[in-house]
Amino acid sequence: MSEAQEKGIRYFPIALFASVMGVSGLAMSMRLVENIYGWNNVTSNTIVVIATLMFLANIIIFFYRLVKFPEDVKQDFNHPVKMNFFGAISISLLLLGTLYFDMHAGLSFYTWLIGALVQFFLTLAILSKLIWKHEFQLGHFNPAWFIPIVGNIVVPLAGVHHAAMWINWMFFGIGIVFSVIYYTIFIHRIYFSPPFPVKLMPTYFILLAPPGIGFIAYIKMTGEYDMFAYVLIGFALYLGFLFLFQLHRFFTIPFFVSWWAFIFPSAAVTNAVIHFQQHIGGTVLEIICHLQVGGLITLTVYVFYKTVELLLKQKLCVKEG
Repeated sequence: MSEAQEKGIRYFPIALFASVMGVSGLAMSMRLVENIYGWNNVTSNTIVVIATLMFLANIIIFFYRLVKFPEDVKQDFNHPVKMNFFGAISISLLLLGTLYFDMHAGLSFYTWLIGALVQFFLTLAILSKLIWKHEFQLGHFNPAWFIPIVGNIVVPLAGVHHAAMWINWMFFGIGIVFSVIYYTIFIHRIYFSPPFPVKLMPTYFILLAPPGIGFIAYIKMTGEYDMFAYVLIGFALYLGFLFLFQLHRFFTIPFFVSWWAFIFPSAAVTNAVIHFQQHIGGTVLEIICHLQVGGLITLTVYVFYKTVELLLKQKLCVKEG
């Protein structure tokens, strides 16, 4: 097969939907900062527009592939890593629906509704696949498997405005309970099996998302900072410090599209800490918040730049060996 045939939209990486998640997470962080300091929402709204355009570009290409190369999409959905990034589609819709709420309630509702429905059926499909298809082995497990499950925890962020509370609790319960199960499998996997491929190392950060998003969703649904909320934020903070302690290991690897896995989980914990700091105050948490926001902005700009660089060099949509 010639080099020209090895490149093109046919090989567009489904993992790139994580970029929409990451930029949306940054928009949420900036909006929180703007609201705290009484600034206008120009910056966050601009980032929302960028995230929207990125989603539209991704989804148009996805549907093109679905029509033109359905077998390729099917192969992606049966792949032990790529199948999980389909969850990034629904999560992107749910995050955008959350961001739209302050801009247009109707647009927020319909975006959230589509995202929630896709999330519901995608979770059913993936869990059914794992139950009845036994070609996956323990060695195939990787942090990307958290993505479809995390999507359920994202539902209540805008769902508190758009749906009955029992619906929000159902999604939250699915996400939290399965996250505990997946954490258990993850610990077993990293302790007793060979290490993950280098390309998957950035996905370690996905472990930050369940407690980070879970904390925000929980306080939105209950309005309380009770013991369970403290457990979630404490776990999120500790994981954050754990990865920070090992940061040099992550930034010695070459750039892959999987680097986008750094962004949304980091934004999830950043937003959780901002909410927590606003509740209890304290100089230490305030300093941590500023450092997190600054680091998140820097990392997002860098990963965005490197992704555009791959695109310009025609290395973004390349068939994997």
